Amino acid sequence: MYKISGVHHVAIGVASLEKMKAFYQGVLACNKVFAEFPQVEHEAMSELLRTSGIVFSAILCSQEAGGIIFELAQMATPAPRAIRRDFRYGDIGVAKTTIAVSDLERFYGEQKGRINFLSRPKSVKIPKWGSYNFVYGKDPEGNLIELVSGDSLPARNGFGGARWVGVSVTDLERSMSFYRKHFRLDKVIIDVHESFSGLVDEVSGGHRTGVLSCLLANSQGDGMVELFEVTRPRGRSIPFATRWGDFGYLQLCFNCDNVEEMAAYCEKEGLDFLTHLKVFNDERAGAF
Repeated sequence: MYKISGVHHVAIGVASLEKMKAFYQGVLACNKVFAEFPQVEHEAMSELLRTSGIVFSAILCSQEAGGIIFELAQMATPAPRAIRRDFRYGDIGVAKTTIAVSDLERFYGEQKGRINFLSRPKSVKIPKWGSYNFVYGKDPEGNLIELVSGDSLPARNGFGGARWVGVSVTDLERSMSFYRKHFRLDKVIIDVHESFSGLVDEVSGGHRTGVLSCLLANSQGDGMVELFEVTRPRGRSIPFATRWGDFGYLQLCFNCDNVEEMAAYCEKEGLDFLTHLKVFNDERAGAF
């Protein structure tokens, strides 16, 4: 049976790769570069986008502290567009990335001229977790980023890495079952709670926002997933005709030791595919 060891990277479609690289590397210290892709045709993505001549450039980078990798991708052909005019906490799908810092108040004070923070830092007690200090901001293209600190979130030299990706869902119980079964998120780090309710109005666009949330991990690896359901106001659906490369959060990618085996399993389980299995037999030596 295939093994999954947590989230490998989160992909963000960007309008300006250079501007976003400057922010993620210069402000968020994602200076560890794993790969850069020049602006050329990428045939492997043709099936996903249901057209030929797919041209984009991208970079995969992370903080020195490790954690989830950011993939910043700028599509050239076909012409991309914004997924939304504005991004809100609770929009269905991949919605945010959470980055640990050693001292949130200090970070906020030092970076409030460089990051568009949506409030001052806040604190809450989460059952069986403890103190959780957080603040939301937006990157230069409006994507939500959560900065956090606390006793359960060690961070050295300022940053502790991108610790988890937040996925907004319509039914938390159903989504927990799906991710635990198929993506082997067998460890519940934070069980279902409502501690964020009433504390995220600045990012949800609502009043007295209701939130159910949990944090899941794989016991064999790093890179966690926060599943959350905004019960008031309800989250907005993914816009019709959104495609890979449009501006905003696009996908999360899991580490898997045998993608071919996982694809066979998913087919047997009746899960929908957007592409057939892609295997690289060159220097990339991978599959998706």
